[in-house]
Amino acid sequence: MMKCPKCGYENRDTARFCHRCGTALTPQKPAGPDLPQQVTKRLTRRLRPERPPSDRSHDTRPLPKASVGFAPLPEGALLHDGRYVVMGVRVTSPPSEKADARARPAAPPNVYVVEDTTPVRTCPNCRTPATDPEEAFCSLCGADLSGIEPSYLRYLVQESADQQAFALEGRLIEKGLDHPGLRLPHDVFAEAPYGPPRHYLVEPEFSPPPATTLTVPQDISTVLEWGVSLAQALDVLHRQHVTLHETGLGYMNHIVLAGKQAQWAHLSAARIAPRAHRPAASDFARDVQGLATALLFLATGQQQINGVTHAQAQLPEHVATTLTRALTAPAKLSASAFATALASALEEVRHPPSVTLVVGYRTDVGQERSLNEDSLLALDIAQVLRSINAPAGLFAVADGMGGHEAGEVASRLAIQTIAQRATSQVLLPATAGESLPDAREWLTATVTTANQRVYEQRRAAGTDMGTTLVVALVIGNTATIANVGDSRAYLLRPNGIVQVSTDHSLVERLVATGQITPEEAVNHPQKNVIYRVIGDKPQVKSDLFEQRLAPGEALLLCSDGLSGMVRDEQIWQIWRAASSPQGACDKLIEVANQAGGEDNITTVIVQAKG
Repeated sequence: MMKCPKCGYENRDTARFCHRCGTALTPQKPAGPDLPQQVTKRLTRRLRPERPPSDRSHDTRPLPKASVGFAPLPEGALLHDGRYVVMGVRVTSPPSEKADARARPAAPPNVYVVEDTTPVRTCPNCRTPATDPEEAFCSLCGADLSGIEPSYLRYLVQESADQQAFALEGRLIEKGLDHPGLRLPHDVFAEAPYGPPRHYLVEPEFSPPPATTLTVPQDISTVLEWGVSLAQALDVLHRQHVTLHETGLGYMNHIVLAGKQAQWAHLSAARIAPRAHRPAASDFARDVQGLATALLFLATGQQQINGVTHAQAQLPEHVATTLTRALTAPAKLSASAFATALASALEEVRHPPSVTLVVGYRTDVGQERSLNEDSLLALDIAQVLRSINAPAGLFAVADGMGGHEAGEVASRLAIQTIAQRATSQVLLPATAGESLPDAREWLTATVTTANQRVYEQRRAAGTDMGTTLVVALVIGNTATIANVGDSRAYLLRPNGIVQVSTDHSLVERLVATGQITPEEAVNHPQKNVIYRVIGDKPQVKSDLFEQRLAPGEALLLCSDGLSGMVRDEQIWQIWRAASSPQGACDKLIEVANQAGGEDNITTVIVQAKG
């Protein structure tokens, strides 16, 4: 028990706040590597007084035939010495043809909805149940429980004739494992009031959604927060010699999301080593690597990081380093150390180092065109509004198409639309001290509006005008990028260059489907065929990307007049050698023209500096 330093009330060892006065408690550290056992285990909790008879609308009735092996229990039947009352049958299967009750069925034949006869008060903040009427504050979050009316919780109960069916879950409960990142069954018991012994597994009536149902990528801060809790819970399991024993993305099947809390669940396939035999180090390492794989997938949609890849470009450098270590050398990283590394990465993401933006830009007609159909926008909002407390800017490149007085009009109209919306919906609200809009929603709506205006002009003029578009809204150290067509966004890092956006071109599809190699795409005769542009159709879908910029990194937006003439590696080398973003833009234009300058060339570089 843990005594409150303020009022002296004896609290449970796992309480974080005093039940009586709400004072924050400091948990006692275990004496050894094993976790302390709960003083009162769920398997042996004594029955509390039932609700008054007036609240009961049903009476206990025996089975029609006590000798029937596995007939469903009737409504009103009591289980576990009267602790649960059967409210109905959720799933039922016909009895096995084998009369021997010891024969193990393929699955529990009956599933019931039951109600706990012990009233509880549920914390309105974290949903933790409190069964002791003297508890005035939640033991987990410290919320005030006064005025909370007691209720009777409902559960799902699985039933089996096999005495080993729920043995592992029972052993996990007996270990007294306690962590917010663990979701264990509520109860496991056996009894034989109606014939042969029956074995029961009690779980909450409604299960939270599994991680496999989530869309990816998820917000990196959220994924890291899940990861910290899951890694800490994994450490709790490992200290009790419990391993999950899955492979790869199989760990996703054991992660559920209860509100904002990620939890390990469905642990029936876990392995518990005898106390005298510690699991192999490879089993612990497999769990750490499996969790890292799941987190990487949730954050990027990919399962591995190879060098400076697109997946790594989506991650802050510290996060990528942490996950890479867990993926490549899990034996050197315990679950506890992994939790600490993830917590450090989360802190860095939430409180990034202060950065300022330095911008360079330039557009050029090239060597073979007489008209420049490219347009650009470089709006440094922080320079316009010095009162805002974070760097902010809006940058865009549009590459028009459709010939004289068509492509030029399309690109200019798209850029004008973006600038007008930025003035009314970003600059003016910021001037009034209002918050900036959600970047993803604003960019999606802005691209849609630009497409409508170009499409209407196209129909009015009777031309086939259109334009590619790549646009980035940078707020703080985060750039949100939208693109349509083959104008590109690159991330420039001290250790390499990564293409962030994906071209909507024929050759890009051929590369993605493995029909040609990236090297073959460079000189492919149809490399200029684009299947998605601004203004071609009444509606257009843009791709969205989110990229964090650390000091020393830069975002490059460019038309294919640069990317089609200068190799990615050379672009990176020019940027690294330049003394400023503007110097880099000037040199990139020069090199593209030296390489032939077959198209208009436009570059915008947004560099983050500490």
